[in-house]
Amino acid sequence: MKIEEVFARRRFIMLDGAMGTQLQLRGLTTEQKPELAAFIMPDVLTAVHRDYARAGADILLANTFGANPRKLKGTGYTVQQVIEASIACARTAAQETGALVALDIGPIGELLAPAGTLPFEDACAQFAEMVRAGAAAGADLVFLETMTDLYELKAAILAAKENCDLPVFTSMSFEARGRTFTGCTVESYGITAAGLGADAVGINCSLGPKEILPFAQRLCRVVPAGMPVFVKPNAGLPNLDGSYDITPAEFAAEMAAYLPTGISMLGGCCGSEPESIRLLKELTQDKTPAAKTPIVRSRLCTPVRCVEVNGITVVGERINPTGKKRLQQALREGDSAYACAQAVAQAEAGAELLDVNAGLPDIDEPATLEMLVRELQSITDLPLQLDSSNKDALARALRIYNGKPIVNSINGEQKVLDSILPLCKKYGAAWLVWHWMNTAFPKRQRAALRLPSALWPQRMLSAFPAGMFTSTA
Repeated sequence: MKIEEVFARRRFIMLDGAMGTQLQLRGLTTEQKPELAAFIMPDVLTAVHRDYARAGADILLANTFGANPRKLKGTGYTVQQVIEASIACARTAAQETGALVALDIGPIGELLAPAGTLPFEDACAQFAEMVRAGAAAGADLVFLETMTDLYELKAAILAAKENCDLPVFTSMSFEARGRTFTGCTVESYGITAAGLGADAVGINCSLGPKEILPFAQRLCRVVPAGMPVFVKPNAGLPNLDGSYDITPAEFAAEMAAYLPTGISMLGGCCGSEPESIRLLKELTQDKTPAAKTPIVRSRLCTPVRCVEVNGITVVGERINPTGKKRLQQALREGDSAYACAQAVAQAEAGAELLDVNAGLPDIDEPATLEMLVRELQSITDLPLQLDSSNKDALARALRIYNGKPIVNSINGEQKVLDSILPLCKKYGAAWLVWHWMNTAFPKRQRAALRLPSALWPQRMLSAFPAGMFTSTA
């Protein structure tokens, strides 16, 4: 099989099933680290992969889920050694059927700041080490799975994109309430991962097929029509003895509901087994994936809030030093408290986005804008509008932004477009291009909106034809 077939959508692509529970059934003890199975029990590990390949799996996830520097500390093995050996086992098993082998990457096991203590760039560095090792070992793609923190997922995607040329698949794990453990919504995940350049998105673990189905349907509605979506549900819920509560036949029967949704890749997570994949392959053998019907909207987000730009969108613009002496003083002193107070007040007044500007001639704009973005993200769930044409400032702010922001002040000049649009593309940001109101927004349309004259937009947003922004400054 070639990687291009994954994106051709001529047929359903089969992912593999659970690894941890299979290793335990075949002799791995609770004292042994599953990440080291390629050294502890290489023949068993290869056999698990081979069983999935023979069952019909097109993509085998190497046993590298936890092969990060933090989890391997003290084992006597390096990241490169574990990943190289693990991918070799999967590659041996794949030879019989021609299945692809993925570098599987899970969470580091430590929350990123500000929720935890792990710095964002340290997370990027740990993921980058895994990605480089996986690419050198011959992986066909990078598979980021079971993520619960959108910020950690962003670090992993950036690490993959910056350190290899392999396709990147991403997956998050949602609880029954429709959010991840850290509160991320399905919509925020989908638009952020797509914006950062993920090649496929999906949902895995935590829940069974029935429970994940509505979340998978929501995910299909927010990602581009051509982007593959996959699911790897658990085999139901775990029992006290470590088994799971639905059989392979029941698992495949419940997965039938996914066939008309637009999802094109199917597999299993905890508790699933080779027989689950065999029956899933049988279920889809003579069927073609349905076309997705995404709802096209301009969207911005933080992990916990998604804002659709589909009508009038109110932007709070009080975190802009122009004509605001108190804010100017605070920025010169490196004090973010005043800006944070303004953010809270604007959110309470009904703002849907917050414009953030650090453009003073006598301050370090890149450092100041980065500081403001860090602080604002810790006290508000509103998406941010980064108001700057300073390339360095935007590069620093976009890198640490958690979600999908929008960049303001792109004036259409070629030199500005050449410097800023590549940043927007890399970091998945939307952008604004302005036209003067009197040529783009007729007076009769202003009257139809019944807005007070003080809230009449001064410019028209052309990058978002379905939406319009107003200012509360």
